[in-house]
Amino acid sequence: MELKILYGLIFTIILSGCDYYDERLQVENKSPNEVAVEIFLDSVPTLSELNKTEYYIQNSIEPDESKRLMEMGSTRGWSFRIKKSNNDRLNLFVFQVDSLKIYGVDSLISMGVYDKYILSEMYLNEENWIVVIE
Repeated sequence: MELKILYGLIFTIILSGCDYYDERLQVENKSPNEVAVEIFLDSVPTLSELNKTEYYIQNSIEPDESKRLMEMGSTRGWSFRIKKSNNDRLNLFVFQVDSLKIYGVDSLISMGVYDKYILSEMYLNEENWIVVIE
């Protein structure tokens, strides 16, 4: 009986460590400014319910740095996210951190102060899932 419990515990521990995620998407910041990025399901960004300005600032990308973005759920998570989008594209929006600090993310979205990259999965595959911000 104790052996069954031990095996059950080991099996549970092994399964709980099997989170799948996709970190193929890499954003390279070649601009002179610190930036923050967000992915939306539409080509028009929606206002944040939580106004996550601090989150964007903490997860920003400095000039000449890159960051891998992760999508949970599968090793093909980004492909599934693209399929769920309204336009079958990856809708990546770029915010200047200096502007985020002054106005907040919701104000920048309302004013249209952002750059957007609308990318097909075919394009992303050709570019090895690297998006260069310039």
